[in-house]
Amino acid sequence: MKQKFGLSLGACCVVIGTMAQADCPAGQEPFTSCQIDGRNTEVLVCFDEQVVTYSYGPVSGTPDLFLSEPIVHIDFEPWSGLGKAISESVTFYNGDFAYDVGGGFDRPFSEEEMLEPIRRFGWVEVTESGAMAAYLECIPETVSYGFGGDIHDIKVAARQIWDSDSLTWISDSIVPPVPPLLSESHLYETIQDCLPASEFSLNGVSVGDPLDTLGKLGSPEMVSDPFGSGELIDRMVLVGANIDIFQDKVYGMSTSSPGWGTPSGLRVGLTRGEVIRILGRVPKGYNAMSDRYYIHVCSDVQDAEDEWGMLIEFGQDKRVDSISFASPLH
Repeated sequence: MKQKFGLSLGACCVVIGTMAQADCPAGQEPFTSCQIDGRNTEVLVCFDEQVVTYSYGPVSGTPDLFLSEPIVHIDFEPWSGLGKAISESVTFYNGDFAYDVGGGFDRPFSEEEMLEPIRRFGWVEVTESGAMAAYLECIPETVSYGFGGDIHDIKVAARQIWDSDSLTWISDSIVPPVPPLLSESHLYETIQDCLPASEFSLNGVSVGDPLDTLGKLGSPEMVSDPFGSGELIDRMVLVGANIDIFQDKVYGMSTSSPGWGTPSGLRVGLTRGEVIRILGRVPKGYNAMSDRYYIHVCSDVQDAEDEWGMLIEFGQDKRVDSISFASPLH
């Protein structure tokens, strides 16, 4: 469970400030709200046991933007437990845009500080495709922020675990494979991590499979090699996945759909922390916040035919956006 701090700020929870003039949807509780400095607008984040909602617009007016996200899926960052300031935030994603909304306050450490007004703060950070688009500060005296349970406790009750390295939540239903999926490759000048050949498979279709075993999936069409070799290949375009074929064998696959997964359970939609748990560790050369992992197949022979690679790409929501396999054309 999340640690509670704050001296005599309260045994269970702390609510700092009064609610902004906007109201939560029926049945929901406020997480944070404030009026935006210099804009005559307000932001309000509310939640219940199922969803978290975001609304932004004119003070006491109809919101210009309203978003909702299932609470088990919401990108919620709890307080780290460090420093004088207590703050938490939630991020909503809408197409290329992300809206990070946070609230917080400075906790007093002495009797003198307890007699002083508590400093409150809040923000809305807007990004587009990961690039900063706007940063809005709250008027301090309008900030309302409740600390002490709320979204965090609901996610924990849903059997999710916060990973402070990747800044993502991990479902405790994801169990790391034994032995670990990643192992070390010593074929090159530097030690690299690699994946077993069995992992280069999506829903039972594997790199290297002959074309005549794929008949039930559909008929391929000729396209240019997407990796820029200049060769023509055959491609099966399926619901949520592409299968690339060269010389009557599967040489590449890609998916952007959670309906396709590897034998270990890697799939689109997993958080970065969940991927790391399945792999067993962060792949060498990367960190827990990297936006992609590229991992070679494990092989005892240094040969171009064995250089399959898996590329796992993460979106701005810190979840797997796509998985692709490729091997050199030969």
